[in-house]
Amino acid sequence: MTKSTLHVLVALSMITGATFAAKERVVRFQNHVRVGYTDNIYKTADKTSSAFITDIINLSAKMTYSSRTDALFYWQPEFLYRFDADPKFITYQDLYARLNHAVSQRTFLTLSDRFRYQQKEGQTGAPGGGGPNNFNQNYIENELLGAVDYTLNDVSGLKVGAGYEFRVWDDATYGEWQNNTGGNNYNLISADGSYYRQMKPNKTQIMGGINYADLGYEGERGGYTAITPMVGVDQNFTPNVTGFGRFGYTFTSVDNVGVSSDSSAPYLQAGLEVSPSARTSVTTSLGYSLYRSENSFYNAQDQFSLGLGVRHDITAKIGLSGTFNYIYSSYMSDYSTYGGLPDAKDSLVTLGLRASYQVNRNNFVDLGYLFQTRVVSSGAPFSEWDSNRIDCAWRLRL
Repeated sequence: MTKSTLHVLVALSMITGATFAAKERVVRFQNHVRVGYTDNIYKTADKTSSAFITDIINLSAKMTYSSRTDALFYWQPEFLYRFDADPKFITYQDLYARLNHAVSQRTFLTLSDRFRYQQKEGQTGAPGGGGPNNFNQNYIENELLGAVDYTLNDVSGLKVGAGYEFRVWDDATYGEWQNNTGGNNYNLISADGSYYRQMKPNKTQIMGGINYADLGYEGERGGYTAITPMVGVDQNFTPNVTGFGRFGYTFTSVDNVGVSSDSSAPYLQAGLEVSPSARTSVTTSLGYSLYRSENSFYNAQDQFSLGLGVRHDITAKIGLSGTFNYIYSSYMSDYSTYGGLPDAKDSLVTLGLRASYQVNRNNFVDLGYLFQTRVVSSGAPFSEWDSNRIDCAWRLRL
């Protein structure tokens, strides 16, 4: 039995078993077939172009077991054929499950698990082919989260949570070079606690809390621990405008091949959602934080991110959407996986455009374009690249 087949069987058994156990259930299905072309299928400096066909299935279900317990399941397998790539046929999986349970009138429990089998995103190899390569690097990732909300009174409460995440690459030696033995496999343990209080019911809520993260790579590569105290606010400005903000400071201890260094950096996460009309929606996001590195040369990065998404329905049948994302990463020499690497910087810009036409109640046709470009600083140990992708699609929604 292949790994992909096992993933499918596990997903089906989880969803099927939970579905039949529920008293009430709502199941939705969507199938998305895309035919397209990309001029840089591996996202490397030396471009390889290829046409592709992909079939993406979305199956979601909301289950109600009792007045105190409900669950959400989501499964998205993807079957991708690339005409000029090696291997030509690959499959991916994305499975999410969440359980909500009211322990009492004041205590609420949430458990969630997300399993993914995907291809790398954002990883880059060394210029000239040195170091870890960029081709066909797939990984298994699983993230288990749990949280308890306790209501103190009508306007305030407490929330505590914990999580465990791991990633295992198909190629166990991916990223294993120089003194970096153990590759890119990692384990991440997290915990958080917060106090929240409503200042104005259904309008303004403030919070204060602290987050903890402990990331460790296999072998001698090292990792980091980070503690982030923060304050925040959630605000409903109007019925059509809502936003949030989290502000704090992160204190970090980074361990690289037995050498430890301490650093600190601001923490910011903010977002705004605007609905000017029933047919138009705009979402924005802004962030700055310490993050695990998306390459094999550094264990951590200071990351600034900016996002914008716009959707507008021209008519009841024709819809347009666009996304813009900008990620700027700064890598300190102290974060490097072995001595001698300089400070480095890179930026990744992603622009996506999509048009959709509803043929009838269940069928849609789409046309999309995606552009990405990566720019790196002089002397950085990874390479620049850019890519263009265009596709047309048929979408069935039931």
